[in-house]
Amino acid sequence: MDIINWGDIRRGTLAIVLVIIPTVLLGTYMAPVLQSYQLTGPGLWELKRKGAPDALIEPLHELRLKPYFFKFRLMSAVESRIADPTLYKKYKKKIEAQISGIPMPAVEYIFLVTLAAFYWVLWFSTRKWFPDGEI
Repeated sequence: MDIINWGDIRRGTLAIVLVIIPTVLLGTYMAPVLQSYQLTGPGLWELKRKGAPDALIEPLHELRLKPYFFKFRLMSAVESRIADPTLYKKYKKKIEAQISGIPMPAVEYIFLVTLAAFYWVLWFSTRKWFPDGEI
């Protein structure tokens, strides 16, 4: 009588790979994925306080409080508004630090629905591949 046999190791590995790791990854990365980004007035004031010139800040007022789903799209809009590319490259990190995220309401419910859908697909596929119920 073995304490741990190969079937237990296989089932444990499948549980870790198919259940635990996807749950942790969904829980960790679902909220940041489902948020929008924007430049705010306090963020622009912080740029001014850090010594950014007015030639950099003035064009950014047009983008203030406009939500962008992807951060890189907001940064490309910022880059297109600034006339001097060297000025943009110099202050790119400071501008990026002033971008704030707008969290989506009820992200926990979206996470639960996504997780339930994943578990349903997992259950359905295991029923198809293992009709006897033994993994």
